[in-house]
Amino acid sequence: MAAGFERFVGWRYLLRTRRRPAVLVAGLSLVALGALALFGGHQALGEDFAASIFGGGSPAGRVVLGLGGALIGLGACTSLFGVLNLFLTAFSAFSAFMVAIGVMVVILVLGVMNGFQADLRTKIIDTQAHVVIEPAETGAYLADYRDLAERARGVPEVLGATPYLQTEVMLTSRTNLQPALLKGIEVATVVEANRLPSLVKEGDLESLDDPSRVKPFDLRRHPALRDEADTRQRDLEQRIAEVEAQLRAAAPEPAPTVDPDLEAAGMALPAPRRRDDAASPTVLLGIELRRNLGLWPGEALNVVSPLGDLGPNGPVPRSRPFRLAGWFESGMLEFDTRFAYASLSTVQRYLGLEDVAGAIQVRVKDLDRAREVRDRLQALLGPSVRVSDWQQLNRNLFSALELEKIAMFLVLSMNILLAAFAITLTLLIAIRGRRRQIAILNAIGAPQAAVLRIFIAQGAFTGAIGACLGAACGVGLGLALSALELPMDGSVYYLPSIPVDVRARDVLAIMAVAQLISVLSTLHPARYAARMKPVQGLVME
Repeated sequence: MAAGFERFVGWRYLLRTRRRPAVLVAGLSLVALGALALFGGHQALGEDFAASIFGGGSPAGRVVLGLGGALIGLGACTSLFGVLNLFLTAFSAFSAFMVAIGVMVVILVLGVMNGFQADLRTKIIDTQAHVVIEPAETGAYLADYRDLAERARGVPEVLGATPYLQTEVMLTSRTNLQPALLKGIEVATVVEANRLPSLVKEGDLESLDDPSRVKPFDLRRHPALRDEADTRQRDLEQRIAEVEAQLRAAAPEPAPTVDPDLEAAGMALPAPRRRDDAASPTVLLGIELRRNLGLWPGEALNVVSPLGDLGPNGPVPRSRPFRLAGWFESGMLEFDTRFAYASLSTVQRYLGLEDVAGAIQVRVKDLDRAREVRDRLQALLGPSVRVSDWQQLNRNLFSALELEKIAMFLVLSMNILLAAFAITLTLLIAIRGRRRQIAILNAIGAPQAAVLRIFIAQGAFTGAIGACLGAACGVGLGLALSALELPMDGSVYYLPSIPVDVRARDVLAIMAVAQLISVLSTLHPARYAARMKPVQGLVME
């Protein structure tokens, strides 16, 4: 028997002789009813119903939204099965439907995971660096960092380079204390290799070099901050501070009291001076770090480092007052609760160092070629430095994310395995219903391999139909979610919307796995049909 005839027979076993659109009509009716419920809820509740979409609103709005969404989801699944049932037999349509649902779910879940992973990667890399140049010796500093940065900028594919110096510190305010990573940056070049300037929400980077640029905080520019528990208290304290500042400005300077005998002997101590807070260096904090410390721009905080000097009783922590210049928001909770930025010269003076840097951040044009740029920089700068790319710096994190994606793919593939059992059951039912035809084929001399290929082709067609339909639905829904950018609750999540990134490689891999599982599920029933003896089939009839 020709292979084409066997595929034709397998395809014919799938098709329905009479069209039955009842299931499709029922599914479309449910979709229309759900859409009508949503439309009616919007007309009746207005803005309250729109707020229910994002978790707020009244209980009535949430009930209508849930009911309408459930009807639309149920109607969409019923319509999908109805389309298959319109052309295929009931059992074949159910098998293809199960494959389609499994493929669609895997594509959507992996698409959302890809979106979260891409968003996380972007935030980490843009806040840190694509490539980092460090001293080869641990604990050393780069004394010639300006020359190294200039040489790095001359490498093709490099967009810019900027030095930095960082140290672990403790930040203290009047109400709280928090650990932080103090990073000294070169304000003039930081824009070349870092997105920090675009992440600043209050203040500016120039105030790190010029503390006089720090402006009083205006709550009208950030109305969302009125939700903070201490807003009223802060307003009151701000008014009190302004009044006290006016009183101090109007009061005359007290005359120094000096002992005349000491003054005559040249031993008089100078009169104490009031500390000028405006001359204190400034620091830029992450938005969550600022909130934990309860600070507003212009207010003072102390930066304490354990790397201090030796005193009479042992090591003495180094402490220095700073002023808050503003805050930034990177979208990464770890960065927003831990990072503090100051000027490079300020951190150098704070640590008691000369004109040195701890490392150099480098930004490249193509992120995928960062490893190639790393090798070029290492060869150019020599063994005195160690050059690392973003994959090396975050190897553990991205390896864990990739492992999580593979595990999720394997777990969700169980849905396709359930569809494989449906295909096996469908073929067994088809074999029992066509025992006479199988017996006749065996009686006229058809080889067992031909009968085997007929039912393998039937299962393969079922899997192909389900895989293609599921891929189309999954890709379509993924693109729709990506275009709609469904918002997320900003008070709970650190993402403005649900990220979806459906990749062709994942779609093809899922379709291939679904097709492979579908074909494997046909082996047992196909072998059973091929081994059926003609007499056995005719006697059972």
